[in-house]
Amino acid sequence: IDKIFVSSDSIDIIKIAKREKVNYIIRPKKLAQKNSLELDAWKHAIKHIKKKKLIFDYFLSLPPTSPLKSTKDVKKLIYYFKNNRSDITLTVCKSHKSPFFNMVFKNKKNKVKLINKKKVNQNKIFEITTVGYIAKVDYILKTKNLLSGSVNSIEIPRERAIDIDDEYDFKLAKLFYDAKK
Repeated sequence: IDKIFVSSDSIDIIKIAKREKVNYIIRPKKLAQKNSLELDAWKHAIKHIKKKKLIFDYFLSLPPTSPLKSTKDVKKLIYYFKNNRSDITLTVCKSHKSPFFNMVFKNKKNKVKLINKKKVNQNKIFEITTVGYIAKVDYILKTKNLLSGSVNSIEIPRERAIDIDDEYDFKLAKLFYDAKK
């Protein structure tokens, strides 16, 4: 890893990056919304870095919403990507439930209907995590869907794959973090 950049729309986070002498990218508000695609933020970051005439072939994203990742996880992600020809390698964890078991659609009248009655081998179902992603820069710039190319993954234990999206996730992550101390 030659250079590290923090991409954020938060003035407080940018101030910390400046104080710690870390490169930063001011992310446009439209790329920092709940429904914003991470891929679009990556494209913005890559274009910003390329404007600075920095040349790089690979892009590693380590979202802060998965704070329990370990150095070992990141090294494994990089190693696997380097040794397996793919456009992108991402992190996954075993799913704790089948998407076809007890999952229902609910209409406005609170009526429910099973999504699908297919039997699925539970051992083959994984969830994409936000622990990390590494990809070819050209792939990121060209793709409209992260999973459209040659995609590999490494498995991360569920307790390190917590993705903080709300207060409940934060409390759960804090519980695991405190238990590690």
